[in-house]
Parts: sequence; structure tokens; C-alpha cells
Amino acid sequence: MKTPKTRQKILDAAQRLIERDGSTGLTTKGIAREAECAEGTLFTHFKTKEDLSLAVVLENAPKFREELARPRVGKLTLAKNLEDIAMASLGFFEKLIPLATSLFADVDLLKRHRKMMAEEKRGPQDVFALVGAYISGEQQLGRIGSDVIPASATALLLGPCFHRVFIRQAMGKDLPGSNDREFVVALVSTLVGGLSPAAASTESEKQK
Repeated sequence: MKTPKTRQKILDAAQRLIERDGSTGLTTKGIAREAECAEGTLFTHFKTKEDLSLAVVLENAPKFREELARPRVGKLTLAKNLEDIAMASLGFFEKLIPLATSLFADVDLLKRHRKMMAEEKRGPQDVFALVGAYISGEQQLGRIGSDVIPASATALLLGPCFHRVFIRQAMGKDLPGSNDREFVVALVSTLVGGLSPAAASTESEKQK
């Protein structure tokens, strides 16, 4: 009998193994042992190990999108909201990067992933759209300069977060200088200084 709890236990177990050991040595026996269930139970919920790996990748994204979609416009400070988005992004990328290696290591699995994303009209554009919508909302309230391009501001926020996690996972340590919270606060402080209406007005005056 299929149960949501068992399925989630299997997904969580596979994710832990991929994060800890990588995807190359991932086996159904290892996943079953980690999930504390019979190996045959995996195939009650997933046709193949590849389907399971794909599900781990796909089912992390909705939770991240839900966090990004949380109403923030006009609430708290602009800096605090952007810091929360950046911290959520770091957490998501920590999970995504190890899982993504299983896609890039298997051409057929990658093709299936691309096909599913195309059919369901999902992908990285969802994240950019959600953060961009937040930035647009703040523009309408005058908390972000009207000349700021939301997609570019989104890239400037998320890009460094992805790079930080990529370096950490590739090198086994962070670049020296700060922890995640300090990194995010400094990143947002730099961005907000360039995003604020006052900064935009000052720049316009310089160009006259």
C-alpha cells in the first residue's frame, strides 16, 4: 500500500545519501537501508532509481517557490526581506547542487528532466519571476527606484548565493571572511545601496 509518509521517507533518505556521498554510488539497497524499509518498497512508489532521483530534484523546488511567494511587499524593511530571500536561496542551493549532479551525470535523465520541465512550464524562470514580482511590488511603493530592472536585481541577489554554495561544495569550505548570515547582510546592504531611490537620483544628477 502506498502512503505519502513512506514516499517522503524514501525521498528524504535518497537526498541525504546524495548530499553525503554524491550520486555516483547511489543504490536502491542503500536508499532502502537509509529509509529503514524493504528495497521492494521503493519500487511501489518509483518505477526506477532514476525516477526516484528525478523526484528528489523536482520536489525540492516547490517548497522553495512557496517561501519566495510568501507576501513580503511593504512588510518589515526592504533589507530584511531581501536577506530572508537570500538565506532561503542558500538553503535551496545547498540541496539542489548535489542533486543536480545526478542529472548532469546521466544524459537520459537530464533529457527527461528537461522534458518534464517544458511540459509543466516550470524551471528557474519561476524563481526569477517570484523574486522579480516582489521587487516590482516594492517599486510601486517607492521603496526601490523606478529605474531598477527587476530581473537584473534578482540575478544580482541570487547569483552570488549560488556561487557561494557552489564554491563551498566544490572546495569543502567557504571562502574566508564571513558566515552565511554575514555574507547575506553584506550582499543585501550593497544591493540596497544601489537599489534605493535616493541612490538612483544621485546617479542621475551625476550624469547631467
